[in-house]
This record gives sequence, structure tokens and C-alpha cells, in this order.
Amino acid sequence: MTPERRFVDLHTHSTASDGTLSPAEVVALADAAGLAAFALTDHDTTSGLAEARAAAASRPGLRFVPGVEVSARYSPGAMHILGLGIDENSPALRNLLAGFIDARDERNPRILAKLHDLGMDVGMEDVLAAAESFDPGRRHVIGRMHIAEAMRVKGYAQSIQDAFTRYLSNGGIAFVDKERIDPRKVIEGIVAGGGVAVLAHPVQLKLGDGQELEDYVRRLVACGLGGIEVYHCDHCDQQTRRYLDLARALGLLVTGGSDFHGAAKPGVEIGRPKVPLAAITGPLAEMVVGSR
Repeated sequence: MTPERRFVDLHTHSTASDGTLSPAEVVALADAAGLAAFALTDHDTTSGLAEARAAAASRPGLRFVPGVEVSARYSPGAMHILGLGIDENSPALRNLLAGFIDARDERNPRILAKLHDLGMDVGMEDVLAAAESFDPGRRHVIGRMHIAEAMRVKGYAQSIQDAFTRYLSNGGIAFVDKERIDPRKVIEGIVAGGGVAVLAHPVQLKLGDGQELEDYVRRLVACGLGGIEVYHCDHCDQQTRRYLDLARALGLLVTGGSDFHGAAKPGVEIGRPKVPLAAITGPLAEMVVGSR
């Protein structure tokens, strides 16, 4: 008898953006973890969804939710908005994401130039080779994770995480910020693309857990925000409870996920934290029950 699947993971990444496993490999892990449903939500791209959908179709116990994670303009912290249940062929969504690849293509040489000024001989050919090593034959959206791997290979960092910590993350000496879009436009693009716009990991807004956070989320709701990521690997128990209360107070859908990246984010496992299927509400619940 097949055990009942009672948990979901609606926030994962693959080699289509900055993860280290292919979309099909992420599907296999989600199935092995006994999840009822999972979403692939690569950064600013939907290029991995077709592969993930096809891989999930052969696993009858696992439901697939197509998604994306989009960077939005914000300070003092970082804001990412998940689009869950999207139609990746939607012209509105395609238009939203079109500028991000060009922005990355402009950002990557600037990072490499900073590394060069620091005495690190890392060229774009090294970065492309690093991307190819993760997932041969794929047309990659090149980003910091691939630069970090090239740095590791050439001996300038002990690991991908080390490269990010010392050089590539916000505050690192080779950091270059990427292009971001106004949150309203991000939400509008996701909604026009048939998806639910969900505020990812609200702790990263750096607004605390009080009235300032609630006031800001209310402004996003007025723009069409539909959900909040209550469960996330960066949230402590107290924050999880606060975000759950906030979702209920503002009528937002509840979701959650691991933010799995493979080796690019060590210590984060798919399906952790455990997000109960019963906690997912509204249209999101319909997606994880009936999506393929």
C-alpha cells in the first residue's frame, strides 16, 4: 500500500537558474521525499518547467506546480515574489521575464572585472565550463552560482558557499546588484500569466515582525499579491507563526517551501521544512491536488 503523501515543497531551484541539479533530478528528489506536490521556481526564468513537467508526469503520486521566482526592486532588504500555477507561455509573463537575461549578461562581466582587479583570473569561458559541468547540454541562464563554481575550480574559493560569503553575496567585495523590477509590475505580470503572486521568505524584507511589516504587505496586497510564504528554511518558529497570523489577517493564501538549490545552498534539503498539504489554502490547494 502506498503511504499517504501529506507534505509539499513549493519553492525549489534547478540548473535552469542557480541550482546544481537538473529539473528532472529535482523531480526525482521530490518524489523520493514522498511529497504530495512540488513547484519548480527558478529565478527569473521558466526554461526548466517543460523538463520538470515531463519528469513529474511519470510519477503518479507527485503533483507538479509550474512556478518562477522574480526579483523585485526593494530596500533595505531583498524582495522575491513567487509566481505559482503560472502559464509559462503567457505573453505577459514572457514580457516580464524578457529583460532579466539581458540584465544578467550585463552584470556577469562586471563581476568578473571586479574579480580580475582582485587578482583572480576567472574568465567567461571558465564560467561557461562551470555551468556545463552541472548540466551538460543545457542552455544555461548564467549567474553568480556559475561564477562561484568557476572560482572554486580555479582555487580562489573553498566552495560555492565560500565564494558567495566572501565575494559574491550582497556586501561581498565583488558583488554587483542585478536589475530589479517594481513590485507592482512583478505582481501584475504573474497574475496576468495565470499565477498566484506570493511574497517569498518575508524575513528577508528586514522589516521585523510588527506593524511595519504588516503595513508594507498590505500595500502589496493592494497591488494584487495573493499569498505569503509562511514556511521557509530561514524562518524560525516564531516567525512562521507571525506570518501565518498575517496571512489570516490579510486574507492571503498560505504556502511554503525549502528554497532548495542543491550544493549551491548546503544544508537545505528538499521537503524541509515540512509544509503540510493541509496548510496550503485556496487556489493553491486546488493546484497541489489537481496539477500535473
